[in-house]
Amino acid sequence: MTATATRTQTPTVAIVGAGFGGLAAAIELKRHGIESFTVLERADHVGGVWQANQYPGAACDVPSVIYQFSFALKPDWSRRFGTQDEIRRYLHDVAREQGVLDHVRFGAEVTAATFDEGTGRWTVELAGGEQLEVDVLLCAPGQLSRPKVPDLPGRADFAGAQFHSAEWDHGVSLEGKRVVVVGGGASAVQVVPAIADTAAHVTVVQRSPSWIVNKWDWTPGRVERALMRSPRAQRLYHNAMWLWFESRYPVVKRASRPLRWAWEQERKATMRRILKDPQKVRACTPDYQMGCNRLLLSRAWYPTLARPDVDVVGAGVDRLTAGGVVCSDGTHVAADVVVWCTGFTATEYLAPMEITGRGGRTIREAWAEGPEAYLGLTTPGFPNLFMSYGPNTGSLTNTIVYLLERQASYMRQAVEHLGARGGWIDVREDVHAAFNAEVQERLAGTVFTTGCPGWYTTDSGKVTQVWCGSHVEYGKRVARFDPRAYEHHPARDRTPDEPQEVAA
Repeated sequence: MTATATRTQTPTVAIVGAGFGGLAAAIELKRHGIESFTVLERADHVGGVWQANQYPGAACDVPSVIYQFSFALKPDWSRRFGTQDEIRRYLHDVAREQGVLDHVRFGAEVTAATFDEGTGRWTVELAGGEQLEVDVLLCAPGQLSRPKVPDLPGRADFAGAQFHSAEWDHGVSLEGKRVVVVGGGASAVQVVPAIADTAAHVTVVQRSPSWIVNKWDWTPGRVERALMRSPRAQRLYHNAMWLWFESRYPVVKRASRPLRWAWEQERKATMRRILKDPQKVRACTPDYQMGCNRLLLSRAWYPTLARPDVDVVGAGVDRLTAGGVVCSDGTHVAADVVVWCTGFTATEYLAPMEITGRGGRTIREAWAEGPEAYLGLTTPGFPNLFMSYGPNTGSLTNTIVYLLERQASYMRQAVEHLGARGGWIDVREDVHAAFNAEVQERLAGTVFTTGCPGWYTTDSGKVTQVWCGSHVEYGKRVARFDPRAYEHHPARDRTPDEPQEVAA
């Protein structure tokens, strides 16, 4: 990876992250005969978000039959929805079986990457100061990798234990403790039912409740297990479930408001029937349209909140005291332990890496008004850099794994193109601008632009997370790498005053 040649038949590649996205890219390269890559993973195990989030009750909210690589279908999932540990073990097994585990450097945290226009290469800096030079940088750090804990007054004064759900302190016993869980998103919906029987009392403090629908989970029976031993039956089940989820895409369009409204009424009736307490019902009823934030799956959430030893406060946290938290409505909640289920800095793509492209411009400067990328994959001014799960490629109606596989194929084709042509490529400004204008225009016709809370939008209200169309459409748009969307720059040394030669 430290070769000095500016042209190479097989470009050297650094892949940042060993979750689903990073492994998809690595396996795609490997399966097409490209061995000149290294996966840089800061943890000591593959798995990405499934390595980091080890809180009680952690599990997937997409059926395992489609939340897996299409080329590595696992026949013996223990449940319909895989658990955190099982998904992590699955990723490890696939990485080993596909021959990419030996390409992974564990404990290698990327802190910065800088592009050199003269050599057409990226210098990647690791924590500790080590530097690597590569031709292509593929970034797959994931969106749920940096926990977000609000900087509130009194946090240092709290006398008990406190930690983020993604940094669960398993050394802290909850037995007989008063636990405050801050947040009402995906992590909280899984954590609270999992700890309610252990803690003496649990209080959920949620400023913005989520829409919760039933999670139909089960342990596969004898007949289902027998069928899954047949590769043909397994493939048919995978395809059928994928198509079922794909058929839900029209629900996010504004024109489907009557259907969403009817579903909202059913959910509100369910809340009233199970919770009974009017205060809890008010605290759990969202004030925004169903579908504009991720629908969460649980059959245990409302029954758990209905318990007498579980309270719900429909407010945010204003500050902490030595003995608990003070909510924005003035309520003081005594606590021995505070669990922050407050999400991640999901709109800060590629953070905390400092990415510097052409002319010394950082990607933070390029994205001052919100992250943007052509096909969610690449941004002008940052040549030979591609992103997995980049801006506006989030999946809500189907499985993200499908999109990651398609992105990996596109990136592999780009690497092959660079190997054949040499030099470096930079997506054209006009192509990038036209694509993102189309995305935002189409998102205006969806539920995502109806005033949704949460992490799909920036502080200014720009939707930067979700894809504007179906998964089928996205797959078609990235099926083939199109060199015409890029400027091609021969890599060679130049004097400071020598103009660049640019070939479209």
